[in-house]
Amino acid sequence: MTSAVNLLVHPAAGMAAASALGLGLASQAFGIWLGAFNGASEVSQKLFQSFEDASGHDDGRAAAGKAAPRPAKVPAEPAKTHQPQVLDKPSTPDDLKAIAGVGPKLEMVLNGYGIWTYRQIAEWTDAEIAWMDDTLGFRGRIRRDDWVGQAAALQDGQRVK
Repeated sequence: MTSAVNLLVHPAAGMAAASALGLGLASQAFGIWLGAFNGASEVSQKLFQSFEDASGHDDGRAAAGKAAPRPAKVPAEPAKTHQPQVLDKPSTPDDLKAIAGVGPKLEMVLNGYGIWTYRQIAEWTDAEIAWMDDTLGFRGRIRRDDWVGQAAALQDGQRVK
């Protein structure tokens, strides 16, 4: 409270504090407005560009010596992936933690996707491996750790290193 009293004692200090606070709030509000305006202008440009592309209208830009518009990008064909076969929980699910690289948490995640047995993992196709890699964000870990080979060995009763 004493600092508020001091501002009242010195009117110039009070005006300086109020001005600084007002300028700070005003610049913050202006920044928000400018950001919203910039975003709106980008969206409207994209919107009008799509209308112009759809109409096939040529306003003479290419003839005026400016660069011709870039050809539309052809989207790359997405990799063919699909979810592996899903099973209901069997009476005795396999211990997926026996696969190197699969811990208790990952086993729970795999169970959540309906993966319960070594046989399921051993029969994964390339598309199913790609789907699971993308879904779990592993970037190739399933192939690097050779889950399919390990699961096939475990299914046959062999030990995994």
